[in-house]
Amino acid sequence: MSKAKGKKQVFLLFIVVLAAAIIFLIPVAATVVQSLQTDGVLSLAGYQELLLNCFPFYQMFWNSVLYAAAITVGAILISILAAFAFQFAQFRAKKLLYILYIVLMMMPLQVMVLPNYIGLRELGLLDTRAAIIVPLVFSPLGTVVLRQYMEGNDVQVVEAARLETNSCLRIMWHCVLPQLRVCIYAVALFLFAEAWNLVEQPILYVRNDDKRNLSIFFSQMDQYEGNVLYPAAVLFMLPVFLWYLMYHRELKEGLKYQ
Repeated sequence: MSKAKGKKQVFLLFIVVLAAAIIFLIPVAATVVQSLQTDGVLSLAGYQELLLNCFPFYQMFWNSVLYAAAITVGAILISILAAFAFQFAQFRAKKLLYILYIVLMMMPLQVMVLPNYIGLRELGLLDTRAAIIVPLVFSPLGTVVLRQYMEGNDVQVVEAARLETNSCLRIMWHCVLPQLRVCIYAVALFLFAEAWNLVEQPILYVRNDDKRNLSIFFSQMDQYEGNVLYPAAVLFMLPVFLWYLMYHRELKEGLKYQ
């Protein structure tokens, strides 16, 4: 009876997950279908109009690529160093500082907009690409997730390495990073997706469209002629979707131990 009950629960869970997946996929499928239609007729005219006549799309697309890549790489590098320090270094108020990291991670974006704006203004970075990249490079999400993942790794490997060298960089490169590989992929995917979908920062921190990203392109659709909305939406979804397809195994493995 217990096995039959367990199979029934698994089947019900499968049905619920499948239904949720279908609900989430319906808007995506509808967007793809609409991008291939013009006045109800199958056509690639929307893609032709977008790629051949809508030149602001290219500028904003490559701005999105630049911001997402720079933020992801910078945040991963800083998060690895900070997580290593929280896990293995000994200094005063370490627990308090880590709690502050968690609190900052839980704060909504709106709370940080004004302090970031004032700081960027004082540094003279407003209306530059650095105004969007710099604040998000220090995002606490990667540090918290990587540090939690480190707690489940083999500490004895690091302790043994300390007997051979005093270089923290060598210890991280040879002992820590190999154990963090799958978690780094997972964190990088989340950071890339977050940076790819930026909306508030490009609106508030830069004034010129030549420095804004593709998210702002959709808020200006009334300025462009033709049916370019749905083709642009499909191309907007592709980078994150392709990243997930390439590293979905590492993503699942990295989240397994969280």
